[in-house]
Amino acid sequence: MDMVKADNLFVQADSPLRMLIQLMQKNGKGVVAILKGTEPVGILTERDVVGILYNQINLDERADRWTKTPVIAARGDRTIGHALSLMIQNTIKWLVVVDEANRFLGVVTQQDLMNQLEEDFYRYFLRVRHLIDKLRELVSGSRTDTISTILKKMVLHKISAIPIVENGVAVGIITEKDIVKLAGREVSLVDPVSLYMSSPVITADLDTPLINIVKEINIRGIQRVVITDLSGCAAGVITNNDLMRNVELDYTEFLERKFKYTKEVLNLLPEMLIEVIDTGANQLVVWANEKALGRFGSEIIDKEVAEFIPGETWQKIFTALTQDGKIEDVRFKKDNSIFEFSGFYLQLDKTEQKGRMQLILRDITEEVMLSTTDTLTSMYNRRYMNEFLSKEVERCKRREVSFGIALADVDDFKSVNDTYGHAAGDLVLQKIAGYMMENLRKYDIVGRYGGEEFLLIMPEVDKNNSLLVADRVREAVSA
Repeated sequence: MDMVKADNLFVQADSPLRMLIQLMQKNGKGVVAILKGTEPVGILTERDVVGILYNQINLDERADRWTKTPVIAARGDRTIGHALSLMIQNTIKWLVVVDEANRFLGVVTQQDLMNQLEEDFYRYFLRVRHLIDKLRELVSGSRTDTISTILKKMVLHKISAIPIVENGVAVGIITEKDIVKLAGREVSLVDPVSLYMSSPVITADLDTPLINIVKEINIRGIQRVVITDLSGCAAGVITNNDLMRNVELDYTEFLERKFKYTKEVLNLLPEMLIEVIDTGANQLVVWANEKALGRFGSEIIDKEVAEFIPGETWQKIFTALTQDGKIEDVRFKKDNSIFEFSGFYLQLDKTEQKGRMQLILRDITEEVMLSTTDTLTSMYNRRYMNEFLSKEVERCKRREVSFGIALADVDDFKSVNDTYGHAAGDLVLQKIAGYMMENLRKYDIVGRYGGEEFLLIMPEVDKNNSLLVADRVREAVSA
């Protein structure tokens, strides 16, 4: 991604909002990255500035306090096609670019990609009418609307531009970029929008080829065009985002085939969903739902799957995915959590992408713990101890080694319950369990076998050493 730029595109986390807005005016990109040292920790966009002005936030406050847009970062050695995929998948107009050490290199925007991809549009004979049914309903303003009213419309409708309409005809337009300029000049929010709107408006009709709009956008350095109907009245707005979604028509169709529901619905699911592209050389995360981002963090985007799933485990999963096209109910352990893993693989005939994977993860740590752990003492339960004992017998037979086993019983435990009550008895069991686990060897395991009975298994020891271990545990509890 050689078009990456860094000049006037970043501030340190403790910089005031005022400085950030000034840089946004200078860079003309509509975005500024926020760094801690050399690492990007957030971004602020034109839309964020609109919200800041609408809520009348003090511009001397630290920039990082108002960083709500997560950082979606890509490595600098990725291709344009990969950058395009990340933008489409995550519905963003800017991509932060970093090196292998996650150091900030710069920012690439939709506009930068449009300049590179313009020729690709010659392959498609699409006209505005092919897109118009996909555009949102027109939200417009009037000459007499105040800046404050325009800000409110942008915030409520989550849009980047408001055409100013008179008798149905667009006589001006005000965009997020215009709002950033007004913030730098600290104009009054009660001023009429007619004082600051851009005019005349760049328009296109329903029969305008999309390639003509792409050229107009690139030549004029704008991000949207107002669409008019047969009578010349404003009917909608086409943005860079709308155009980019038609650069990869096959990819859009793929999404429609693969997802029966929208990503908003996927974000409501209790499972963690992660989408991965297979480049042949590596497998990179391009999208994750809110559940997955909340668990693993937004930094997994554009990272290799093996960076957050144990490498050896992922290699086995990936091999099964490519061979069988899907996997079901594979378990793996990461740190102190246990996950259940399913997914499918879809092959693609593309030079940059061998295929795409949809992965579904479920945290089953609690389920496993409940099935193997005694809830009172946090030790293994009788069921698990019996399973372990059976496997240990077979293992020792194969290796022709011995192991030790001890059954411990708490003397006079009934008198504790009778004298002090069952709550005190539970506390005694918890304390004894703690002393036992603290005085075992690294490879020994102990579990609660009955009410006040404990089973101790000591791999690869003889009778004498078994007695030493058991006696050490007994002395610790006795003391």
